[in-house]
Amino acid sequence: MDIEAVRAEALRKLGRNIVNFSKIEAAFKYLLSVSQLEGDGKTISAQLRRNQTRLRKQTFGKLVQEFNNNILGDASQSEPISDFSGAGISLSFKVNCNNPDFLKVQKRKLSSIVAERNKLIHQELAFIDTSSVEDYHNLITLLDEQNPRLLAQLEELKWMIETLRESLKVFEDLSKSPDFLQSIQSNQSNA
Repeated sequence: MDIEAVRAEALRKLGRNIVNFSKIEAAFKYLLSVSQLEGDGKTISAQLRRNQTRLRKQTFGKLVQEFNNNILGDASQSEPISDFSGAGISLSFKVNCNNPDFLKVQKRKLSSIVAERNKLIHQELAFIDTSSVEDYHNLITLLDEQNPRLLAQLEELKWMIETLRESLKVFEDLSKSPDFLQSIQSNQSNA
């Protein structure tokens, strides 16, 4: 087989996987930036911007570690919402699971994706012989085996993002409904 054709295929698949790693990283940044916000309208907006700025500089490994620590959680060990003085709201996004073993597997799977990415970028590519058809074939095999795991992770993150967005939309629609406003007013008059 022509080395140029094999090289082109390897580079196309490498680009595909790198794009998928980037999408996973962007999803982590998004979810982490909105996962814990509290205050009033102005302070929440400023806090969100600070979170985005802080997360922009995080490594992929640090993002996964923070995601594992702050978003994935054991439902039996849910933390109470913090107390804060003054008027304001607290928004918290967590993915809880009732099965601690499943949770451990999920966290290991995320850490494994970071290790795969780092190994690909820092080892596999550094030692590829660009004149070897066999090295390109080995790279193609590695990338083809890796991609389904990346796509599965992207689907899980997509589900989380869509669930969060749908929940916020439902809450927004509910808060605008006349029934909701009447319910609040009747609860105030009964107090």
